[in-house]
Amino acid sequence: MCTICDLRIEFSVEHPMSLSVAVATRQAIDAGLLPTVKATLSEQMAKPLRVEAIEALKSLQERFEYALDRPGLLDMPDFFALMVESRTWGFFHPTAQGFDPNCRPEPPRVASDDVRERDAVIVGAESALRHILAGKLTGAEAIRSGLLVVDAEETKREKIVSALLMAFPEVGYSRFLCA
Repeated sequence: MCTICDLRIEFSVEHPMSLSVAVATRQAIDAGLLPTVKATLSEQMAKPLRVEAIEALKSLQERFEYALDRPGLLDMPDFFALMVESRTWGFFHPTAQGFDPNCRPEPPRVASDDVRERDAVIVGAESALRHILAGKLTGAEAIRSGLLVVDAEETKREKIVSALLMAFPEVGYSRFLCA
């Protein structure tokens, strides 16, 4: 996994599903399912939020690498992940040794009306990802509630969702496996 903000490439890419994830996150907070999200009050606050998002993305990477066998990992498509609160992007390229740390320099393609021309993206709330990593929310619950959305053509979407469900199952998940 490579976190794009580490590349020091300036680009501003919003994902069309960011707003729906943000609304689902607010509803989950109001319902008491997620903790209150830190508000970004200034540019000074943005950097610590990004660092926390990068840590969450790295934990997601570690969980995928732990939960998937080599064929399962290699079967995954390349994909991006966007944490909506901090606008932090990560890029995941699976290899036999885990996700490749080499970065992809160009921004994700998310604007096309044709899903086949867009890059695969997990759009999520970092607060939801942290709850998943802590074992307080399953991957299926996050997907059902709109806290995690996988935007990809159907075959890629199925593979990414399947990996999420294997990494964060309804039963048998231990938060202690994610550092």
